[in-house]
Amino acid sequence: MNTAQRAERNSPIGWALTTPVVGALLGRIATKTVFDRLAAVFMVVVILGTALYAWVRPDYNWDMVAYVASALENRHTEAADLHRETWAVIEPGARESQLYHLKFSNPYNLNQWENPEDFQSQLSMYRVKIAYIALLRWLEPLTGLATGSILLSILPSIGVGLLCLWWLGRNDAWQAALFAMPFLLVADYTHMTTAVTPDMLLALVSLAAILLLASGRDLPAYGLLFASVLIRPDNIVLVFALLIAAVLFRWRALPMLATFAVSLLTVILIQKQGGHPGWWAHFYFSCVQIQNSMAGFAPDFSMIDFVRGYVRGVLVALMHNDWPGLLLVLVAAWALLARAGRMTPRTNMLVFALAIGTLGKFASFPLPDDRFYFVFTGGMVVLLAARWRPRFDLSPDR
Repeated sequence: MNTAQRAERNSPIGWALTTPVVGALLGRIATKTVFDRLAAVFMVVVILGTALYAWVRPDYNWDMVAYVASALENRHTEAADLHRETWAVIEPGARESQLYHLKFSNPYNLNQWENPEDFQSQLSMYRVKIAYIALLRWLEPLTGLATGSILLSILPSIGVGLLCLWWLGRNDAWQAALFAMPFLLVADYTHMTTAVTPDMLLALVSLAAILLLASGRDLPAYGLLFASVLIRPDNIVLVFALLIAAVLFRWRALPMLATFAVSLLTVILIQKQGGHPGWWAHFYFSCVQIQNSMAGFAPDFSMIDFVRGYVRGVLVALMHNDWPGLLLVLVAAWALLARAGRMTPRTNMLVFALAIGTLGKFASFPLPDDRFYFVFTGGMVVLLAARWRPRFDLSPDR
């Protein structure tokens, strides 16, 4: 025993830990069962606490206004009527500060508040999320559009959290929740729950598909991957990343190719039928310069603006978002787990797909917000945590 060890043992805490009473108590408390339950309870508390906060103080964001308007389009074709009815849905539940922000906080919002025709022109970029819009309309008779749109973030958020907890439990890795849940929060779990967007619903469907693939249930996973592009067409990036991984890892490439082909064709049809302005016009709007009206907006391609969009995306992502650093940490964790022999071939393939999918998502459309990458980073967190299986209890290894 060296000097440091003797000093530690002679300290009050060290002495207490060596007494028979404390030893017996630790033997009863610091068990795997107790620590597993504590970790699971911690994760459930965070999940439900986040959901409760989102219900009490939902974020009435700009996307909520646009999605509510998209859900109302099937009954209000005139711009003025659509504009009036949309705000009639939004205003009763929004706080005064939120209404001020939505209407007057910047020139774009002010223009959308004052010009119904310009407002209607923006919806071509929203109505293409056809499954999300359909669910809003389905919920409307039960909850109203405003409450329904809030629930379409909160309920999938609970589903994502419980799905992650189930997967950790299935892999005897409940204690990994002590790490996985904070990582999910960094990946934007809280904001995605409070904001009204399709992103949490997309995360639920995509994560379910990923975990089905990880457990060898490929057929239902293909169906969920197809459903995911109906929620957000840009999730075709995930399907393509899985196709690349399937080819490189020599894993059932033909079914994944068929899933990708059907999904891609569906995305093209959805965008055509929905009047989407096209990739470049949307890129210019989101990454170069926002437009008050998208009616007839078809700018010529410019390499200078193309580069500007990517430079902006990189700078904002590095300065204000967490997904680049999170991706780096997760790739490093993947390498360490693989070196320790913890990874399975199927999990290796899926983590590879999610890693290249994160980069591919940015490369296809350089929006910097963390929520656009949650499908990939969140999936990596859960898969890697389940393979790590950390232990904090004092039970003997089995």
